[in-house]
Amino acid sequence: MLKYWLAALTALTLSACSAVPDELAVAENTNLVKYSTALDNPEATQGQTARWGGVIAEVRNNNQGTIIEVVNYALNSYGRPIAEDSSDGRFRAFIDGFIDPMVYEKGRSVTFTGTIGAPVEDKIDEYPYLFPTLNVSGKYLWKEIDKNTAEVDYSSLWYRHYWYSPPYRVYYPVPVRSQQKSDNDGSN
Repeated sequence: MLKYWLAALTALTLSACSAVPDELAVAENTNLVKYSTALDNPEATQGQTARWGGVIAEVRNNNQGTIIEVVNYALNSYGRPIAEDSSDGRFRAFIDGFIDPMVYEKGRSVTFTGTIGAPVEDKIDEYPYLFPTLNVSGKYLWKEIDKNTAEVDYSSLWYRHYWYSPPYRVYYPVPVRSQQKSDNDGSN
């Protein structure tokens, strides 16, 4: 009986580890092509399934649909891009229909699934670049991660907690540092 409980617990634990959003899910035994593979050998990977993500660099809408240029980053276990100081490059995601550039704005994290298309030669500023392309079948725009604010209280340990405080209230300046949401507003 213990074997059955252990097997059920193991299955439950393993199923909880694959927390990829439904929009990014692919068939169970599908081999996903890595971005670096498509970059090195673009002709051999056309038509294969991939899941790529990164940070949006540009969104353009035209009569055929939407083109989103993405700075590629590695994905974590649930498909969210891990923004680092270096990237493998950029790719372009082709989406049928209109995508609002105010929602999918520059700097947001996004992940796409789809089939790899023919590479497109274009420029980044004045630098010629060969963009791997992805014909999107699923997309997921990640929510912004709020940074935690921290406050440091340098007051005496005895007066920090209610049950240790004296019956009277002593007010004196205490240095407190907190992280603001926007560093450009001029407040500390």
